[in-house]
Amino acid sequence: MRAVISTLITLAGAAALVACSDPAPEPSATVISAAPETLYLGDDTRNDLAIVIAYADGDGDLGRGLARVHDCRADAVVTELMLPSIASDEAVAEQVSITGELELRVNDVGSVVLAAAAPPACAALGVVAPAAGVAVFCVVLVDSAGHEGDGDCTAALALSGP
Repeated sequence: MRAVISTLITLAGAAALVACSDPAPEPSATVISAAPETLYLGDDTRNDLAIVIAYADGDGDLGRGLARVHDCRADAVVTELMLPSIASDEAVAEQVSITGELELRVNDVGSVVLAAAAPPACAALGVVAPAAGVAVFCVVLVDSAGHEGDGDCTAALALSGP
């Protein structure tokens, strides 16, 4: 019996080492900033949004994936932005963990009919029902293998105009 317990403890320790050395393949995003603080919906020169995110990807294949930016005011208002190559082909093949920052641009934010509840992607990140005069945008990253990671959202941004 003592040998069985010792073997189980050894196997559990080995499994923990494997789990620690194999980072999750899903990329994650953390919003650092969003600008401007007020979007002027009727003004094409002042209705573009820049969101800076910090990203982490455990296996290095975030490049050539995409960023989904959800406008949490309405269902199905999603801007998909293709991401450039980030890590070298060799680093991706070796599944090297990468981190960094990206600036994402959502052009021409406009008026929408407010949904009764936050869209599912936004609600999953803690966004409550949309309100008039403000908008929240949530960013979810999808790597080139199709792994979708944890996202993050901007603070509420003021809206002005129609």
